Amino acid sequence: MTYFTRPAVVGTITKNVKENVKTGKENGADILELRFDLLLTNTIGFEKYLKKDFEETALIDQMKEWIKEAKDSGLPVIGTLRSKEEGGAFEGKESDRFDLIKKILPDVDYVDIERKSSKKNIYKCRRIAEKSNTKIILSSHYFDEKDMPSLKKIESVLEKSFEKGADIAKVAVMPETKKDVLKLYQAGLRSKKPERICLIAMGDLGKQTRVLAPFYGSILSYGYMDEEAAPGQLPVGKIKEGFKLFGLL
Repeated sequence: MTYFTRPAVVGTITKNVKENVKTGKENGADILELRFDLLLTNTIGFEKYLKKDFEETALIDQMKEWIKEAKDSGLPVIGTLRSKEEGGAFEGKESDRFDLIKKILPDVDYVDIERKSSKKNIYKCRRIAEKSNTKIILSSHYFDEKDMPSLKKIESVLEKSFEKGADIAKVAVMPETKKDVLKLYQAGLRSKKPERICLIAMGDLGKQTRVLAPFYGSILSYGYMDEEAAPGQLPVGKIKEGFKLFGLL
């Protein structure tokens, strides 16, 4: 398994796939993330799929079409179907969500799955991923400032992610103070697997981490093309400029 040798900028796409694939590549994205939960809700004919029964075949065909459009850029692709509980738009059954994830998993280079997902679902995805050489990102999100984890907790979450089969462990937090941001940096510095972690602080306080976290071990930084997919995201081009300014490239 080959991991990153330098920080990578991830361009998150939530709508207008063809247009934003082009924009992402032009602005220096190293990887493209397809946020399927948001793409489907922003697409006529699929916008209500989360709240009623849906035709799985039609959804899968559409998702695979987007993957092809993204892969035509020559860039690696992350597939994400985020649950509402962790900041996404998918409100349906967990079994339905994972049925969709498993169907598109072999077609993407990375798949982002919530760490809190059941061991059974993660295991099934792991088995498919091993056959297709797809890497698994296990992510944990703390959107409430009051739920800001301690340094010890962040380290524990990273370790548990690897224990559950993560190729890359991702932790995103909402800091309440500058000291909270420092906790994230400390966790990165102390990590034994710096080439395999992604650390993000959201909101205004966390904007700096989009550029600076790689100094402390984080290997991925998520940016946007036309609209934020998470609080505090910066445009892909700005992150790339920051990387160049600080000698990260």
